[in-house]
Amino acid sequence: MNDMNLSKAPNDDGIIHTLRPGSEKKLLGLLGFAARARKLVCGTDLCRDEIRRGRLPLALVASDASDNTKKRIKDACKYYGTELCLIPTTAYELSSRIGKTANITVIGVTDMNFVDGIAALFDDSAH
Repeated sequence: MNDMNLSKAPNDDGIIHTLRPGSEKKLLGLLGFAARARKLVCGTDLCRDEIRRGRLPLALVASDASDNTKKRIKDACKYYGTELCLIPTTAYELSSRIGKTANITVIGVTDMNFVDGIAALFDDSAH
């Protein structure tokens, strides 16, 4: 479905990727730009709906998301072939960076240009 070159974290069915050390600030900056461009989907249910429709190439889950939320998003991503990344950022930090007042634990990126920029921040298996 998409041609992201993200490394797969071991023991996670090949759908979860790890952020390169020191790239958290750049990731949050890119997410801020994507939010201003209206290329993000925020919230667990909205992301799951977009994953099911095939319109979400990348889902990001905050580190403090509940186990149930992580499982629901992971299962949807695995079934529908969407890339999933767990990021070492709290829901509060993530929400404030994209201009939301509620704590958002799941964010989906809809634009492939932003997805490619975000993919460059994750460990690459070719290195």
